[in-house]
Amino acid sequence: MTNNTAVIYDVCSSENRPQAMNYLAAFLIVFLSIISMSGNGLVLISFATCNQLRQQKGSYFVINLAVADFLCSVYVMIPCAVYLFESKWRVVGFPCTFHGINNSTLITSSNMSLAAINIDRAIAITKPFEYRNLVTAFRVRIVIVYIWIHCLGLAFIFGVTGWITFGEWELMCSPLWSSKQVALSLIAAILCFGLPSSLLLISNIFIVYAIRRSRTVVFQNDSSPSGPQLAIKKYTRTLRSLYFLVLVHFLCVPPYYIVKIGLAVLGRREIMDGWCLLPVSLLFTSAAVNPFIYTLLRRDHRKAFLDTLRMIYTKLKTVYIFLFGDPLLESQ
Repeated sequence: MTNNTAVIYDVCSSENRPQAMNYLAAFLIVFLSIISMSGNGLVLISFATCNQLRQQKGSYFVINLAVADFLCSVYVMIPCAVYLFESKWRVVGFPCTFHGINNSTLITSSNMSLAAINIDRAIAITKPFEYRNLVTAFRVRIVIVYIWIHCLGLAFIFGVTGWITFGEWELMCSPLWSSKQVALSLIAAILCFGLPSSLLLISNIFIVYAIRRSRTVVFQNDSSPSGPQLAIKKYTRTLRSLYFLVLVHFLCVPPYYIVKIGLAVLGRREIMDGWCLLPVSLLFTSAAVNPFIYTLLRRDHRKAFLDTLRMIYTKLKTVYIFLFGDPLLESQ
């Protein structure tokens, strides 16, 4: 029994893994965290400074995604990197449970926000004439409140039932889906990943079908200077954007949940070393690339994104000139 236990923990353990690999993984996670904080931070600043984005009801789902991913990059990724650097997890007991509740809430909220964004786009494209009546400010607020209640409530249940523990391959405290409660583990997997991913996939199928049938995209444009109006654009670029975002989501997010439910079914807690860091790294990659997918692939968000970068550059240049003087004037 002791030997079997040793084998299980040897397959994925930071203490038995070469420290160079731990450092490499930690630097990768720190890099993803910086990219995620920068990208999602720019999205939040763009929303705060761009009046046109605030007029678009669907933009609030993008902001909700940015908030969840930004907090994930700070609260989830950084402790994982610290653990890899030190090869020791120092958060135990109630702090681990509290940390796990927040981790689960933020990760699930990101998944649910992705689904809400794509459902909003599906309504805008498949029902452009009814969009303004279907997607109201009140309904958007209700959906966002539901997302956080859904995610926090589910994570809280994990916490009070004692499911949350530290997992070597997850690098963090998180709900442990047990083989003794496979049915509950499957329900948790559906609510955390299956539901939002299914909604994302179905909404994009409706979008692709509508675009291919009409060869053009007619959608509700709330960012027009003259007020909300319908807009038409060619379908090719829209389809490429949809294919790309669906590919990225199903490449980065499912491995983490597949491993979790697989371990629950098999009655194990760890996976083979060499691959145990891959699922969580892909999950963090999703949080890092989300702001660029859901802003740069949409013209109005892209414009606000670039305007924000110009504003930041101008302010930094002004501060530099104030502190060190203008090099152009000095050269003259």
